[in-house]
Amino acid sequence: MEKTVEIEVIEKVLMLYGFDAAITEQKSYIHSIEDNGWLKLIFRVTLASGKMLVIKILHEDDDLAAEMKKVENQSIFSELMRSHGIKTPARYQVNGKYCNEFTYHELPCMVTVEDWCGEEITEITTDIAYQIGELMARMHQISLDNKSEIGHRTLFSAAYWNDVDCFPEFCEITKDEKLDQAVVAQIKALRDAKLESIRAVWETLPKAAVQGDISINNLVHSEDGLIVFDYNNAGDEVLISDLVMEGLLTAYEMELPDGTPASYREQIFPALLKGYLSVRPLSEAEGKTAWEVYTLYHGLWFTRIVYNDDSLDSLVKKGDYEAANHLLKQMLTDMQETDDGRFRGQ
Repeated sequence: MEKTVEIEVIEKVLMLYGFDAAITEQKSYIHSIEDNGWLKLIFRVTLASGKMLVIKILHEDDDLAAEMKKVENQSIFSELMRSHGIKTPARYQVNGKYCNEFTYHELPCMVTVEDWCGEEITEITTDIAYQIGELMARMHQISLDNKSEIGHRTLFSAAYWNDVDCFPEFCEITKDEKLDQAVVAQIKALRDAKLESIRAVWETLPKAAVQGDISINNLVHSEDGLIVFDYNNAGDEVLISDLVMEGLLTAYEMELPDGTPASYREQIFPALLKGYLSVRPLSEAEGKTAWEVYTLYHGLWFTRIVYNDDSLDSLVKKGDYEAANHLLKQMLTDMQETDDGRFRGQ
C-alpha cells in the first residue's frame, strides 16, 4: 500500500506557499523516514483546480541550515535556467525564499514546492541522447555566461572524488594471482598518469554550476523538447567533467528499448557528444582533457568492475579467469585509445 502524507501536513504546506489547500489526489515518489530522524518525503498533489505540484519535505543533514542554503542555491540555479528558456518546472517562493523551514511532527525540516512536469523518460535512444547533449550544452553556456555558482560540489568530479569510481574495488579484486598481473600493472600505471595529466590543468578549465544528474530519470518528453527536473545533485563542476561523466552514465546505465542489442550502447555517447558540440564547441584544452577523462572512465567504468553479471568481480567469483583476463585487456585497450579528435568535433 502506498504511503501517504497526512492531509493536514499538505494543507499546511499549501497555505504556506499561498495555494488553495483543497486537494483531490496525492502520489508518493519517495517516502523515507529514518530512525535517526532524517526523512525524505517527495510527493505530488493535485489541487481542486487541476494544477499539480511536487512537494519535498526534507531533513537529510545534521546541519539543516547548511542544507537549506544549498537547496536554496540549487533552486535559484533552476530558476535561472528557466528564465533563459530551459524547460524546467517553476519553483515557488515564500517571503523571497524557495526553500523554507517547516516542522513535520515536531522535527525541523525544509520544504520546497514546484510544478509537476510529467512522467520521466524510461528508455535511452540515440535521438534522446543527442537531445540530452544539446540541453546540457545550453545549460552549461547559460551558467557560464551568468557566472552561476551553487557553492557545493557534484557527484561527478573526474579529477577527484566521484560516485562512479570503483578503482579501490578494482585493486582489491586484482590481487587474485590468476589474473594477468602485467596487464593489471599497466592499467594502474596508466590510471595514475591520466589522473596526473587531468589534475595538472583542472583548475584552468571552464567551471560553473550544473544540474549534475541529467539522466533520463530526470527528463520528460514534451512537444517542443526535453524538460529537465530534479536539481538535488546540482553543484559546481568543471564542465567537461559533467559532460563526460553524465554522458557515460547515460550510455551505460540507462535502460534500452526492449529488443535492442547491447552493442547499441556504443552509439549513445557519440550521439550525446554530437548534440553537445552542436551548441557549445570545446576549446583545444577542454577537448584534450575531455579525451583523457573519457578514456580513463570508459576503460574503468564502475559496472565493468562490479555489479554487472559480466563485471570483473562477477567473473572472478565464478572462476572464469579466461573471460576476466579478456576483460582486463579490453579495459587497457580502451584506456590506450588514441585521441581521434571527437571532442573537438573532428
